[in-house]
Amino acid sequence: MKYFLFCFLALILWNCGQEKSETTTSDLVPIERLDRTLMAMESKADLETFLEKNSWYSRNLYRAFPDDTAFVNHLYYIISHPSTKAFYQEVDSTFGELSELRKELTNAFSEIQKTYPSFDPPKVYATFTGLENDIFVSDSLIIIALEAFMGPSGTYRPDQPAYILSRYQKEYIVPSIIRLLGQSYISSTNASDMLTNMIYLGKSFEFTKTMLPCVADSLIIAMPDSSLQSNWYAQDLIWAHFVDKKLLYEQNPRVKEKYLGERPTTSEIGPSCPGRIAQWLGWRIADKFRTENPDVSFKEFMQLENAQKILRLSKYRGIVEEE
Repeated sequence: MKYFLFCFLALILWNCGQEKSETTTSDLVPIERLDRTLMAMESKADLETFLEKNSWYSRNLYRAFPDDTAFVNHLYYIISHPSTKAFYQEVDSTFGELSELRKELTNAFSEIQKTYPSFDPPKVYATFTGLENDIFVSDSLIIIALEAFMGPSGTYRPDQPAYILSRYQKEYIVPSIIRLLGQSYISSTNASDMLTNMIYLGKSFEFTKTMLPCVADSLIIAMPDSSLQSNWYAQDLIWAHFVDKKLLYEQNPRVKEKYLGERPTTSEIGPSCPGRIAQWLGWRIADKFRTENPDVSFKEFMQLENAQKILRLSKYRGIVEEE
């Protein structure tokens, strides 16, 4: 069994390498460099002209109108300040021509189109906001604030607690984008119980993994490998907690937030249990459903709405299985 698993993983990795090697530069998803455009401006008048011609930029990224004087003054201060300019040079040098990012997006968009032929890839822009934004994603538009993803080497970093800050690195950009794009393909209901929320989020991770088969689970769900491993071997205890506390059908927002929301740990289960544990559990149920129901296509699964039925057909009971 170990030999078979090794060969299977080797085949996956070889296929991933083949996909990348067959992609030529001309085929890559284009990324327009608004960061360079903005940081090259020499006057406030240049900025005002840019914002007038690209009103979508301020509306989507800042929720501001291009003729908002206070907003224009603030943005010009950011792009013209000497310290900001020095930081931008660091960002530009780190990201270069974005070739790796373009390859990753190209592969991901290609996978989406295989499953959803009508998928029209959104326009992609790179920008620089002085750490005031990270990623904006809609069906037609993606804006990436590069400086937010400099990682530990960056002179400045987003103002986030350590357990969230670890996600602000290059390798998290594309998984985050694909997960957000996936929301358009996942059916949702008006039900507000914990299980429904868990299944919806689990589907979003399953969508991302399907479109990014060569990307580590830790990058898709933004949890360290160590946490994923401990979750796996403690899932019987995690599941027992949800069942014993009758959490699956909980509708109280405060209670749900303790298990679905951002926290360093889920202390209600244990000091080493990571935050967002219900999201991870939702992914386990989604993954188990697909294993137990091979006759249900990926697209059909994304459209299933009855969370209780999904749980029942998944046959998930918190049992630690052999990986």
